[in-house]
Amino acid sequence: MHSKKLMLGLGVILVVALLGCAEQPPATPTPTTPAPTTPATTPTTTASVSAEPIRVCALFDPRIPVFKGNIEVIKMAVNEINSAGGISGRKVEFYHEDTQRKVDIAVTAYRKAILELKCDVVFFEGVTEETLAVIEEGAKLYNTKPHIFITSTAAMEQTLFPLQNYEKYKFVFNALPAGPEHHYGWTKPFFEDAKEYMGVEKVALFIEDAAWTLCSREGCKYETPFGTTETKAMKDWIKEELGLDVVYVANIAVGEKNFLPMLEMAKSKGAEYIFVRSSWYTDTVTLVKQWSTSTARDIPIVLWGGPNHWSAFWNMTGGAALGVITSGAYDAPNIPPISPLTRPFIEKARSMGLSVDISSHNFYSEMYRVKEAMEKVSDPKDIDAVIKVMEELEFKNHTLLPPDAVFLGYKDPRLHSYTGIPNPVPAQIQCNGQAVFISSPERIRAAGYSEEVVSMMHPEAYKPPAELRKICGS
Repeated sequence: MHSKKLMLGLGVILVVALLGCAEQPPATPTPTTPAPTTPATTPTTTASVSAEPIRVCALFDPRIPVFKGNIEVIKMAVNEINSAGGISGRKVEFYHEDTQRKVDIAVTAYRKAILELKCDVVFFEGVTEETLAVIEEGAKLYNTKPHIFITSTAAMEQTLFPLQNYEKYKFVFNALPAGPEHHYGWTKPFFEDAKEYMGVEKVALFIEDAAWTLCSREGCKYETPFGTTETKAMKDWIKEELGLDVVYVANIAVGEKNFLPMLEMAKSKGAEYIFVRSSWYTDTVTLVKQWSTSTARDIPIVLWGGPNHWSAFWNMTGGAALGVITSGAYDAPNIPPISPLTRPFIEKARSMGLSVDISSHNFYSEMYRVKEAMEKVSDPKDIDAVIKVMEELEFKNHTLLPPDAVFLGYKDPRLHSYTGIPNPVPAQIQCNGQAVFISSPERIRAAGYSEEVVSMMHPEAYKPPAELRKICGS
């Protein structure tokens, strides 16, 4: 009897164990909690195919508004691609990991993306200090799981990785111009136009004190397999090449809130033009509000990066941005149609409640470059082959730049980076937040933009801040 009970008990245990096994979910990666529009338990997919999916990871701190926008536009591209049949018939899965903008957490998130989620493509926020650490980790992981890494950072050090050790770092791509080109070629037109169209002779520079601005603050020189690449500090090349007198230079501490002493000093030095080398870590909203009530309020001020790229900046400043020149009005409804995709992308983003800056355009477009490259190889999971195609591809589907500006295969110090050609989107914010595009038409034509874009450039429409306040009743 005892043996029968024992056998019966074992049988029950076996049945329960088998049922438990049958109820276990398949061993597939589970995405982390994404942005609110995506269900928390499933990756972003709409196509249903049997082939192994292409996995895309976005590693961004969603607390930062621009990074939240980057996450959403990458997801937007993934959804569009899936709706059109995926990549070579494979669905694309989207995962988001939070970096908290901390190096150690970013590295951990990256390891998870590669080792657990098995991502084929990783998009990463443009924070230089994080990026450099993460790339080193990626080089260790590449042989275990080949993948493509795409970020948007202005430090030359990122471009140096594939330049100086191609086989180890070939997976690294930068959706911005390389450091010296970013700080010189992409910036010089602002001072040329100020001199030619605004009659400026004296300049003040406010430069964010961070790793990405090294070339601007001190100048930089790098040895590459293609020779030496270098640029002088901004204050030096502005004076030597353009004959402008740099009367004041201020280094802005990250997190600075009191800009009044800098503004007053620029005014006292006789500055006729204030150029702010800013990123999303310079509080340009506070800066503009203080500028608008300071003695420097009649000096035209240029903002490089930050929420000034958004049409919403007008409301964010309560109209204090009247007269401000922004390096890009990247989601303005009247943005020049740089490609057939420019305005549809912005309209869709705005319909989703998103504001987009240059990095949003770049990340969205790069998802389509990856798709195009993967569809040109026999196996989209053959990342080595995909990288080669990405280097050779004349990519024509960028929402913001012509093909020459986003070619990644240069055999020169721009390898795996964009080209620093003039951008047609710089604008002055005029009455009611209207963006007026003030680039030189001749320069925009020479850069390869269409005549329709050239026709929208009106440097003669620039107006001094004091005049705008009279016209607009402010």
